[in-house]
Amino acid sequence: MSVRKGLLALAMVVFIVVGLMSLAGYDVFLPGAVFGEAQASETGRLAVIRAASFLTMAYFIFRHLRNKRPLSSVAPVQVFLNFLILIGLFRLPFDLAHWQDWLILGGLVVASTLLYFENRSEAQKIFKNDW
Repeated sequence: MSVRKGLLALAMVVFIVVGLMSLAGYDVFLPGAVFGEAQASETGRLAVIRAASFLTMAYFIFRHLRNKRPLSSVAPVQVFLNFLILIGLFRLPFDLAHWQDWLILGGLVVASTLLYFENRSEAQKIFKNDW
């Protein structure tokens, strides 16, 4: 394994750990590497976006290390939306004060579904003449 791939693998592991810690309500803040529990007053929007970004980066590093590329240009956006939805389900508070956040999350589910079908059709166009 080259140094470059080793550093990518290390970054992937760090991104996975930091992203999954968010599901338990803990975040790593730098500088100072302070581990803190989410404040009750926070809506969690930034924590959701941050965790989804880390998990998306880890996913594509993993695919890169396995020599696999996204099938279409839509794939990174769809993966990011899927992680936003996953983390949002765990981090956003279940109350009426945050109804807009849940409305946005519902819109992300619709967008992810549309991107899934777009990704499938684009992948079929890309590889149509390969066989």
